[in-house]
Amino acid sequence: MPRTRRVRGRNAFAGDAASRRDLHAQDRTAPHWALDYARRLADRHPPQHRILIQTSMSPSGSFHVGNFRDTVCAHLVHRALARMGRRSAILLSFDDYDPVRESQAARDPELAGHGGRPLAAHRERATRICRAYLAELRATGILPEGADADGRMPPGGTWETHYQYERYRAGVYREIQRRYQRDAARLADLLGKADGRDLFAVYCLQCGRGTTEIHRLGAASAHYACRSCGARLTVTGPEHVKPSWALDWTLRVAHEGIDCEPAGQDHCSAGSTMDRTVPVYDRYLGLAQPVIVPYGLVRGERGAGKISGSSGGGPYVRDLLAVHPAPMVLWLYARRNCLSDLRIGFGADVFFGAYDAFDRFLRAVPGDARARVLWELLSDEDPAPRAALPRMRSVVGALYARGGAAEPALAHLTRRHPGCDRELLAERVAHAGAWLVTHGAGRYRGEAGPGGEAGPAVDVLIEQLRAHTGPGAPRAHRTVAEFREIYRALFGTERGPRLDTLVDALTPQAVADALTAFRDRGERPLCAGLFASPGRPSPERPASERPASGSPALGSAAPLRPASASVRQEVAGRAG
Repeated sequence: MPRTRRVRGRNAFAGDAASRRDLHAQDRTAPHWALDYARRLADRHPPQHRILIQTSMSPSGSFHVGNFRDTVCAHLVHRALARMGRRSAILLSFDDYDPVRESQAARDPELAGHGGRPLAAHRERATRICRAYLAELRATGILPEGADADGRMPPGGTWETHYQYERYRAGVYREIQRRYQRDAARLADLLGKADGRDLFAVYCLQCGRGTTEIHRLGAASAHYACRSCGARLTVTGPEHVKPSWALDWTLRVAHEGIDCEPAGQDHCSAGSTMDRTVPVYDRYLGLAQPVIVPYGLVRGERGAGKISGSSGGGPYVRDLLAVHPAPMVLWLYARRNCLSDLRIGFGADVFFGAYDAFDRFLRAVPGDARARVLWELLSDEDPAPRAALPRMRSVVGALYARGGAAEPALAHLTRRHPGCDRELLAERVAHAGAWLVTHGAGRYRGEAGPGGEAGPAVDVLIEQLRAHTGPGAPRAHRTVAEFREIYRALFGTERGPRLDTLVDALTPQAVADALTAFRDRGERPLCAGLFASPGRPSPERPASERPASGSPALGSAAPLRPASASVRQEVAGRAG
């Protein structure tokens, strides 16, 4: 049976009409914008009502950091309602009954021949995209642990995942669909359309495409002609009839009992779907339109364009999780007003600046009421251990100074910061290593290929290292020019980590071998190792147990449970 949403008489409609005059109005006195929207929902619905918040998206391509803002907004309002003692749930709706765009089918070999068909018709692709996103939501703590790989949980809880292809084809919306088809002319009038048949499309029974023109439409049938295959047929049930997006949204709101939905600001402006469907709610369904949480664009690090899935390439949530802990990923979205545009980037200035700001925020939580409210919306953990961690700049420096070797870097940082939680410190080292590998090369490495011949300073240092047994690098009065020659041989740069630190971390033999590789073959194995995929250092391994001899592989680490730095592999595993 469809759910019903209770609204409190005519006064509720009057209040909703007033609030709709400016969907972007906010109570700026609230400690956080999520609490403002949570308060509106709590005022609208009785205490026993379970408030349902929908976040929906179409799996036309892999979900990127822009799509993620929709789900984060839903999550924060859900957390705010829980903080107020109200029951709520998130409904993640995958709009896989939407058609594949012809332009995308022509561009993407995987979708060749699927133009006009439902996205879910290519089941393997749609499942892979949706499961990858669900794995990312699980890694951020948004998807509850009890959900399966497809996001399904027992009904009545705090999370639901719906697949619209599945629900339409199963006839879940049959009753209200027939009502909509019967009243197509009236709905067209409310939406300012000339012909009610234009509000629906039929997926052809013969070729499966939605490239059809409806000639006759009734409550239980639709006679159509297909422009792709030429079929002229009649469907006798609503399972193959797809309402337009405006009708589809109102239909699902009415059937599921959706009370709140985040939406991009372009969907909330005058003339947008949110605006045009108001008469359908007021004069046809007799329901209050859901509380809309409008949010701004997510832009890249540079330029004015928004991040778009149609252009491909991400970035994706897994890219954020590879270099940030989950609470920080949520903080990147929650720290600014939802109406503001966000910039997501991985360049050094953005990366280090974000970590500095996050650390300041953590230190402010105990004494700042607004910071405390925000942290409670982000996480249930104690912020104090994270607040005690060293700056990310220091962690990257320690890792770089040790040629990318995670264990020696962790041992050094543990000695410098003995009060830190070792597991959280290991996590930060792993994130630093992942950032160096994927984004830090432009700042920390030079040319990857040969860069001239090795000079006499390299020959001398190789001989000294072969015979060296003490700590640090062999003592010598080296000039600035000689240091530059050595660093060009090792890293392709004119400067680099202190030689003493590098030799202690990697052993004299490893550094001598690296210099020999450049002199004899023009190779830079330390440079390649520094920017190779790092592991996560073991938080349980005492520094005293680090091998005293031998050449540890750069970036090597003891295997541990999956961490955010290895989220790419976890996402791939779950999607498969």
